Amino acid sequence: MTDVLVRENWIFDMRTDLLHYSMRFTSLFLYLLIMLTRQIKCQPVCSKESVEMVKRIARELSQVKNDSMLYTPTLADYENCSRSTLTCFALELNVLFVEIQSVAKSQSRQLSRILKTLTYKLQDKMKPCPDCEFYQEERADTFLETLQNVLQQMNAEKRCAPEKNKRH
Repeated sequence: MTDVLVRENWIFDMRTDLLHYSMRFTSLFLYLLIMLTRQIKCQPVCSKESVEMVKRIARELSQVKNDSMLYTPTLADYENCSRSTLTCFALELNVLFVEIQSVAKSQSRQLSRILKTLTYKLQDKMKPCPDCEFYQEERADTFLETLQNVLQQMNAEKRCAPEKNKRH
């Protein structure tokens, strides 16, 4: 009888201890969760490397004969529908890469991945935003120039941290 009583007390003490520790760790867990969420949300929405990639692609494109016409959102479209605009640029960029085989595949995949990542960090101010097919069709060089301007605008708006000077 006493063994059963001791065992029940031990189990009760253990449950009490677990409850006590879980209460302490719950507040710590919530604090860490909030800090992680703030850190993820406060990441800058910019990518200086993407601007350079677009410039390189535009240089390569100028060396190749092409007559591609691509749906091209404007900088004004970006102001109201930033997420939709960037999604459209990413989709049309894939079309451009399929039509023109000379652009390095790794470069195109990397730029598409960057645009997709940036898209997740943006929100449209206006609802509903137009589908990509509603934008004016422009030549590929105009498309890339507009994309470059949009990315530069994003970098300027979000005040990207300046690149650290490298020491030799």
